[in-house]
Amino acid sequence: MHRLDIYICTKSKCTAKRVQLKLRAEDATLSAYNGPALLAAIRAFITAKALGDQVQVHEVTCMAGCPVGPRVDMIANAQRFMYFQRKTPTGRVDLISWNSVASIENAIEQHLQDC
Repeated sequence: MHRLDIYICTKSKCTAKRVQLKLRAEDATLSAYNGPALLAAIRAFITAKALGDQVQVHEVTCMAGCPVGPRVDMIANAQRFMYFQRKTPTGRVDLISWNSVASIENAIEQHLQDC
């Protein structure tokens, strides 16, 4: 079985900007996260779901090619999916706008299925 690696940027531009999204699928409202808050929330979620053997969460201070924070990269089977704040979709399957993500939980489950 492969592992899902999640990289979360905490560089200053990811700390200064916020994204509104749902952490869990059943959340009724969106929550606002900056880079460090998103890191803490995803780490707590992975611990609560006991996914530590399948998912590793890493903090990074910068990721090349980052258009705007907060940014999260999920790597499954050597394929990188980049999640970031953008108003319009790029059309690339590996560049995913937060606007199109139902919840972080759903995104993690999708990548775990692909592992």
